[in-house]
Amino acid sequence: MSGAMVYYPFELHCHTIHSDGRFTPRELVEAAAERGLRGIALTDHNTASGVDEAVRAGEESGVVVIPGIEWTTFYGHITVLGGHSDIDWRTVTPDNASDKILRATQSGDIASLAHPYRVGYPVCTGGRSEFPAEIFDVLTGYEVCSGLLDDPTNSRSLKEYSELVSSGKRLAALYGRDWHAKGNDNGFGVTLIGISGVLNAENALEAIRNGYTAVADGSGHIIIKTPSEAYGRKQ
Repeated sequence: MSGAMVYYPFELHCHTIHSDGRFTPRELVEAAAERGLRGIALTDHNTASGVDEAVRAGEESGVVVIPGIEWTTFYGHITVLGGHSDIDWRTVTPDNASDKILRATQSGDIASLAHPYRVGYPVCTGGRSEFPAEIFDVLTGYEVCSGLLDDPTNSRSLKEYSELVSSGKRLAALYGRDWHAKGNDNGFGVTLIGISGVLNAENALEAIRNGYTAVADGSGHIIIKTPSEAYGRKQ
């Protein structure tokens, strides 16, 4: 990547009718454009079957679409973005999660822990992470905020994230609306991704790998920015 860095608003956690969302892939892209987002990641539960339609719609509307999937397990949820790996989500367990995440990232994807403290079963099976701490050595990012920004579980995620990066973990701070349907946009945030050069999916992924991200509210006010020092950069 080259040129001046520009931070673009993305939504990196979205669902369609290909899993439990109400959008068609095209409707999701149209809703993103209406909201002023410059890019999204399609992360349907355990399937990428809606990605091709979403990418086509994005090309027509000018919204960057990052192929993705949400590994939805009984032990937690992990969003895997890029579409380069073909890890079988059905075999992900706490014992092998780190190895599978590493395989995905070595294939060119990025992997992030989704809504780490979401209320679990029976409200959302596996919504709260029960993966071992070693996954933080291989993950690319961490959803520091999920859903409504004032959700009380976000304070726990923000605290854990700060502790992780303070201990030397290299994790990009991300936001995930967990977007399922069109509705009132008040109270939700965005992930700002700093991209130098062309705005496209691969450059967005590379920016996340390098920690050029921030979480902001709907007005663009920064809630938390990925610490530069975690990536060996000066403030």
